[in-house]
Amino acid sequence: MTSLLYTEKALLENLEMYIAKLEDKVDSLKILIDKLKADYLESLQDPEDYLSNPLNYFGLLRHMKSDWTNIDNYVLQPVGEEYSRAMTTYHMEMPDSIDLEEAIEGMHYLQTMYNLDVEGLSKGILNGRQYKARLSSLDMYTIGVQLFHEKHYFDTILWLASSILSYEDDSFNEIMDFDRGTILELYAEAYMQQNRAKEALIVLRTILRLGPSTPELLKRKDEVEFLAQSRDTEPYKYVKPQPTLYALGCSGKLAERPSKLYCTYNRNTTAFSRLAPMKMELISLDPYMVLYHEALTDNEIIQLKEMAIPHLERAKVFDGKTNREIIAKDRTSQIFLVPEVGEINVRLHYRVIDMTGLSMVNSEVFQILNYGIGGQNAPHFDSFNVSMTHEHVNGIGDRIASVLFYMSDVEEGGATVFPRIQKAIRPQKATALFWYNLNNEIETDPNTLHGGCPVLIGSKWVITKWIRSNAQMFIRRCRR
Repeated sequence: MTSLLYTEKALLENLEMYIAKLEDKVDSLKILIDKLKADYLESLQDPEDYLSNPLNYFGLLRHMKSDWTNIDNYVLQPVGEEYSRAMTTYHMEMPDSIDLEEAIEGMHYLQTMYNLDVEGLSKGILNGRQYKARLSSLDMYTIGVQLFHEKHYFDTILWLASSILSYEDDSFNEIMDFDRGTILELYAEAYMQQNRAKEALIVLRTILRLGPSTPELLKRKDEVEFLAQSRDTEPYKYVKPQPTLYALGCSGKLAERPSKLYCTYNRNTTAFSRLAPMKMELISLDPYMVLYHEALTDNEIIQLKEMAIPHLERAKVFDGKTNREIIAKDRTSQIFLVPEVGEINVRLHYRVIDMTGLSMVNSEVFQILNYGIGGQNAPHFDSFNVSMTHEHVNGIGDRIASVLFYMSDVEEGGATVFPRIQKAIRPQKATALFWYNLNNEIETDPNTLHGGCPVLIGSKWVITKWIRSNAQMFIRRCRR
């Protein structure tokens, strides 16, 4: 019978060990919640400003997509059943995999478009300015994983190197089941994809020194060691592409052509404009392009945003190959169509008439667009440039002109760039840009190619209005 006492002793010791592990888990969770609360309380000071920084925005999105799932798994014990039921409901509101992929693509696009230093990004440096926001080691590893799968191996190495440097053995990474070896294994594979077997071998040997080996890891080390000794191939050399005129415009490095253009008051388009002339800055004569100042009031901007925010949805573009509207990766914005009835719509309608002198018959409805971090609209033409019998232009004509109202300033990025005439217009709250898309033959003017640069810091709000050509037959006559 005494053996039962020894069994009882073993059970008690096992129970004490279980309790100790639970207490360790509670301690780890207390450390975790203190960290999460600190980050959350910091964000509450100015939520919009906090989320206008791409490092905060990406960190939050990745955290919501991935970290809470890992926390959920960590907590799932009998004491965590109620927590688990609540998490099932919360998961419905969390970002999905597509959201995370798009956020990573946005971060990578910002990195390449604005020539951002990855190490600087990891320390909160954006365009030479220091911010409080930081990317965690897990943030950078997550970016590296997707870039690896997309075969951006050079950038993968940069992101993983920064992830390794910032990694710490703490309870957070333990709960996330994230360790240094995980980063290093992918780091080695990225080197292999660059024909850099010697560097990959150094990394694999480092992993083996850090902890216990696995048969798979030892086998891979032997394979890489053989290749490092036998393969006589040159490592792939990364050739940095020359920046396009569009990229130079986005980064503020476009050498704009000398101009003799000027600012004036528009008194000529309508009778009302003679009574209440609008401040107008001439941007270009070919194509004709002007920027109106004080084109919106603060109250109008507030009203338009309040109208749009609850109903924003992903913007689509017309695909000439399929003749339908599609979601495109090179246009990342949220859109809301302003109802054609309502006092605010009427005011804007007549304001566009006063600015342009054109008829609004068959013009398209006002569209409110919001571009968040990385939000952009790649270079494109507003006009369709299709046969006049095409369903998009039949009976109403092509988009002869565009009006773009800016409803917000943007701290960094977000310019509208016309690369072929080397013009970059920075978003200024309450201004409106007007230009003609078609030449005198009612054909697309190639100089109207333009794009909306990705937003680096801030949030870009705009309203667009596209004006059709047929209604202008007796207003804007063609030159003979």
